[in-house]
Amino acid sequence: MHSNKRPPYVGGLLPSVMDLKGAAWMVRSLGESVSMVEVMANGDVFAGGWDGRLIRWDEQGTVCWSIETGDRISAIAISDEGIVVTSGLHLVALDPETGSQRWSVALEGSADDVRWWNGEVLAVSSVYDIEHNDFIESALWKFDSNGECLWVERMDERPWTVLELGEDRYAGLGRPRCGWLKLAEAPPFEHLLPPTSFPVMSGSSGRECMLFGQTDGSVVNHQSKIVSTESGAVEHLNVLPIGFAASTDAGHLAVRNDEGELQWESKGDSVVAQHQGLVIDGKNLVWIARATGQDGKLSIHDALDGSILASALLSRVRSISSTPTRTVVGCEDGEVLVWDCELLSRRLSQGSTSKDEPVDERKAALQAKLLALRQSK
Repeated sequence: MHSNKRPPYVGGLLPSVMDLKGAAWMVRSLGESVSMVEVMANGDVFAGGWDGRLIRWDEQGTVCWSIETGDRISAIAISDEGIVVTSGLHLVALDPETGSQRWSVALEGSADDVRWWNGEVLAVSSVYDIEHNDFIESALWKFDSNGECLWVERMDERPWTVLELGEDRYAGLGRPRCGWLKLAEAPPFEHLLPPTSFPVMSGSSGRECMLFGQTDGSVVNHQSKIVSTESGAVEHLNVLPIGFAASTDAGHLAVRNDEGELQWESKGDSVVAQHQGLVIDGKNLVWIARATGQDGKLSIHDALDGSILASALLSRVRSISSTPTRTVVGCEDGEVLVWDCELLSRRLSQGSTSKDEPVDERKAALQAKLLALRQSK
């Protein structure tokens, strides 16, 4: 008697954790190692590379434009006034519709960071001395929207992170001063010190809260109060909808509530990127990328209890960006992966309801074809 039942997939049962890459809404290639990614509220995606290529895809995954800036892109600032990127030693302003260059300015040393502030451009530069194995001079710059320099504040310390809190901007400092600067329309700036004078190496802001991570493991808020003390230097820090996530140089990730009480933790290979992004079935997701030799592993966790919802083995992750509807990841091999909230929600739901059931091989083949189509656009 002929059975209409489809044969099971030879691989047997589904894994307990869903393959995250198979749930990607879109996969693209930058054509060189990715150095940064940024996703806009409308779904457009920007990806910059180590050799200076910058591509903009629209919300459907179609290339809007592609340009060559000539050097590594480490940061991008997007506003109604235009787009400004860091490219090696330069700030480069671009037309958002065509990608054509509007102006370019050389800074002193590498251009490390850039952002818009009240219609003007705030940038960070630093000079690294190979013999001293340290940064010997840094500067904060302010330009108008046409690239004219309004002021420059040079300093011995490197501003490792620039944070936004309402209309204010803060710069976390390395040695010798440490602490942070509260920036104003023009220098001089107010210098604030936390209870322990160790270099700031990370920071995050959100929910009217600002946190700095220090090399001694301290996580300090904008009121100069130590919220927690981690097991090592705090390399990555994210304010979450409830609490914060801090990871150390030894790969120890700790998620705590606003009072600093440990909610859950994860230990493993070094964390190379982390981000808070997307809400699925009421769960806030935390994206954690770890280095595994020359490659990497990307996992999404429930921010509340740390349970792993999905994971994927990828080339080493270099950058993560999120909006409420999409998360974008850029990898060392040039891949740019985009996850859509609705699609990921459906895939997670399917995985959770059928993980103990055999997989239909024809359905699996169809899903593979759909992913291939998304990659080929």
